[in-house]
Amino acid sequence: MYKILNFATKEEVNPKHMVFTGGVDNPWEIVMDLEKVKNKLHISSFKNMPPHLSKYLPFMPIKKVPEFISLSEEATPLIESKKLGDLLGVNLYFKVEGKNPTGSFKDRGSAVDIGIAKEMGAKAIILASTGNMAASCACYAAIAKIPCFILVPENVPFAKLAQVIAFGAHIVKVKGTYNDAARMTEELAKSMDFFLAGDYAFRIEGAKTAAFEIIDQLFYQTPDTVIIPMGCGTNISSYAKGFSEYKYMGIIQNMPQLVGVQSNGASSIINSFTKSEKTVEAIPSINTIASAIAVNHPIDGVKALDAIYSTGGTAISVSDLEILEAQYMLSTHEGIFAESSSAASIAALIKLSKNAMYKNKKIVCILTGDGLKDSQIVLKTATRAPTIAPKSSDFTSLYDKKFFEAKSMIFIEKNKKLFSKLPSEDELKKKTKNIFNVVYQQKEITKIRGALDRILKKGKEITLSDLQDSVQDAFSATDQPNKSKNNFSVKAFDVSSSKDKPAKATVLVTVKGKEYNSTSEGTGPVDALISALRKACSNQVHSFELLEYKVDLRGQGSDAVVNVEMRLAQKKSANHTIYSIGEGVSPDIIQASIEAFEDAYNGFEIGD
Repeated sequence: MYKILNFATKEEVNPKHMVFTGGVDNPWEIVMDLEKVKNKLHISSFKNMPPHLSKYLPFMPIKKVPEFISLSEEATPLIESKKLGDLLGVNLYFKVEGKNPTGSFKDRGSAVDIGIAKEMGAKAIILASTGNMAASCACYAAIAKIPCFILVPENVPFAKLAQVIAFGAHIVKVKGTYNDAARMTEELAKSMDFFLAGDYAFRIEGAKTAAFEIIDQLFYQTPDTVIIPMGCGTNISSYAKGFSEYKYMGIIQNMPQLVGVQSNGASSIINSFTKSEKTVEAIPSINTIASAIAVNHPIDGVKALDAIYSTGGTAISVSDLEILEAQYMLSTHEGIFAESSSAASIAALIKLSKNAMYKNKKIVCILTGDGLKDSQIVLKTATRAPTIAPKSSDFTSLYDKKFFEAKSMIFIEKNKKLFSKLPSEDELKKKTKNIFNVVYQQKEITKIRGALDRILKKGKEITLSDLQDSVQDAFSATDQPNKSKNNFSVKAFDVSSSKDKPAKATVLVTVKGKEYNSTSEGTGPVDALISALRKACSNQVHSFELLEYKVDLRGQGSDAVVNVEMRLAQKKSANHTIYSIGEGVSPDIIQASIEAFEDAYNGFEIGD
């Protein structure tokens, strides 16, 4: 039915363990007996079947077909572009792999990988992952009722790990890179007799079905070019194998050109392609927002290079900002929200479309995962939504001030330094016009400048993310009558903390023109501060409590500006409670917390 070969030497291998990898230099591959498949398959009937994963079982190394682990996977959408194709001058299609059961292309390979593990009687499955494969294998292992252990690099997005937990798998975070985690899983699989799942020989046999689907969905016409994001290199290898097997069967006559894409911050395969090499060297470190393709030493790098060379393709790298802009264009022009790593294929197409050889060509961009997989990337780029009182006038105020005319996504390096000293109002007006594409009114410019002044006084230079937060903070501080009275303000404070002891805070506040002070302890500096503030106000207002305390850190480094959002509840009577939300922005979390408390406290009358 199939053989396991060394991809480099083409020699047959016979593994002693349930580990099907020869390593980075000599990866293994599954070679199906396509002659047997060809003899058994009635091509005409096969072509008349609608595309879905189970249709392609004759091409898979599954021996016990009735026991094949499936979630009744239908073909993922192949969507013709509504706008981007015309803008770029190509006949463009999107293969939306985020519509697989767990939201990424990994499900194709997992169905086969976990199916083989079940056939072999594996007592457990172990794997390394940057997130998508973890969720996918956890899901299919749950169906197969096999325990699943997953080692992930410590910086994997939490949204992906939430899926893993929901499917009942066991997560262990590893300090280091994906390759460090992968090395450990291989060692553990051999020593504990577990099945090693991942970007190894069997996975390609499921992943290649995406190539089958593209041909089926194009009514057995071959696209000119297919653009694919690359991490470990396994996916582009899978497309090459899928197209080549369809060609062998006579279903298509030509192979499409395959284009591999990596981020500038994780471009090991690109480095080799640029030098026309056939092997891949590890890069010392990776630095990219595209976590799903952030691999410093790709296990299937040599296969990826072979896929590119054998199809007359190319490889291209893109920056994180190009990825983010492409992701936004895809969402706003096509209505498709794809994971940032997926959008690398769109970023690459934007570059390639400038070359005349791609004009009017039929091109398929592979979108490997759903945007919800790593939505924090978008949230970090976007301007935060303003918080207003439940009054129509507050919304119309924002509208009249042209807040909504500003860009909601800014594609500039977030840590780019903008100001090292306080800009004049004219300088600030020009800078905000240039960045946000809107002219703010004088009142807002004054508020923004005041927020920047407070940040600069803390000894920090102003970055783009700082300016974004200051703009949003200025518009959130709407002109509500009760807030303009400044019923409450913090005049002075002192917070201290030491190891293994409660923190202590002392505050001096003004409430309606009178000064009050208070001291309190807490489990940490912020807790002690809030406790002291509540105590100082306790005799002046009805009882109130802190319902929510949220912290958002946009920038990088220990001096990054912190945005604090605080929600207070004030009980007026047994049946009457009002609520108020306040926000504060500062590189000092204590200062930001104080500003948020002041803002919330002074807004208590809003709900009356």
